[in-house]
Amino acid sequence: MNDSTGNPTGNPSRDRSYAPSTDSPHALVDHFFRHQYARLVATLTRRFGVRHWELIEDVVQQALQRALGSWSLKGVPPNPSAWLHTVAANLAVDVLRRDSRSTPLDDSHQFADNATPPGPDVLETEVHDDLLRMIFVCCNPIVPPESQVALALKTLCGFGNREIARALLTTEVSVAKRITRAKKQLRESNIEPSELSADQIQERLPEVLSVVYVLFSEGYSSSTADRLIRDELCEEAVRLAMILAQHSGTSGPDTAALLALLLFHAARLDARIDESGAMLLLKEQDRSQWDGRLMLEAFDWFRKATVGEQVTRYHAEAWIAAEHCRATTMDDINWARIAQAYDLLCAIMPSPIHALNRAIAIGRRDGATAGLEAFEAVDGGSQMEAYYLWHATRAELLRQTGDLKAAEAALQIAWNLAPTNAEKELICRKRDQLRSGN
Repeated sequence: MNDSTGNPTGNPSRDRSYAPSTDSPHALVDHFFRHQYARLVATLTRRFGVRHWELIEDVVQQALQRALGSWSLKGVPPNPSAWLHTVAANLAVDVLRRDSRSTPLDDSHQFADNATPPGPDVLETEVHDDLLRMIFVCCNPIVPPESQVALALKTLCGFGNREIARALLTTEVSVAKRITRAKKQLRESNIEPSELSADQIQERLPEVLSVVYVLFSEGYSSSTADRLIRDELCEEAVRLAMILAQHSGTSGPDTAALLALLLFHAARLDARIDESGAMLLLKEQDRSQWDGRLMLEAFDWFRKATVGEQVTRYHAEAWIAAEHCRATTMDDINWARIAQAYDLLCAIMPSPIHALNRAIAIGRRDGATAGLEAFEAVDGGSQMEAYYLWHATRAELLRQTGDLKAAEAALQIAWNLAPTNAEKELICRKRDQLRSGN
């Protein structure tokens, strides 16, 4: 989430419905797999225990498969979420009863076939709470931090290994190994979501905030080739951040700063894509499309974040986003403040990506030559060589210095590495502008 590269993030405020048409059972089951799978896993894990996590994942998938057959023949039930919850729970009970090694379960664990399932409002509230609890379970300190985030993104946020690898700047093989080890460690710990103490919640909060941050980032810039933005991920991230910021046990400057950051970016998503679905840079966006209500809310949370002496990466990034939101035009942006904020961000959390965006800000403040020098001083390593924005940024700085041939070569590398069609289209447009001298 970097403003200097023209990368605002998702807007959950847009009046859109993500519920599919119930005319198509296939579409509805696909919708529930993408949107409800993690929530069902979370609420059933609380019910049956972390030690049965993999079983629960299996029965939720089986329930979705049964839904496809049943709903195609008999029609979609009035409350499909509760239907899936009931079927998955009963499947879990059946498996556990057949397993002679498991502790016997009484009938209270099973819904009778003719029983009234939980109401939609009750079930939805329960699932939302359980999902957040399970993220705290994933962030157990017995699991290495990078594995905590990978596990939470995989099992509770619906990410594939490719998406996680991209978010964490690692390989898919490494992600798979991390998740396997983390699940084993958590099963052996046998700590249930309902058993977390206030101290444990505070201890794990930084990693939970990191999960929410990455969730939002993937929603903004999806690694799925045909989808630049995944609105449902942005919405879920903002919802989780709001719960954390408003709850007495998890509120504080860090959670307020994260929520402010997400809201600043969320306010500007509508302006990021044109009518054809093409990606627009910050300078190309229609600022009248920015959501003023969300920006006001973001500034309010940003003010709350400045109470006290705690300063985190989220403070620095929210400061950058706030400077962009304060400006009415590109010419009004205070690049000196943004460069200062990037200095702070690089001091708090050194990263080649942060250094890359700092170079852009320096270029805006001090000129293209200074920006290119700052960029070339960054040790990106092999990971940055595989990151398309690394080459796109270099191309822009080279263009500004007048080295058009080198700029075009860098854009070609960026195009080869861009993960989505919309980002490839943007690079093509920049290349055409470069060739035409615009």
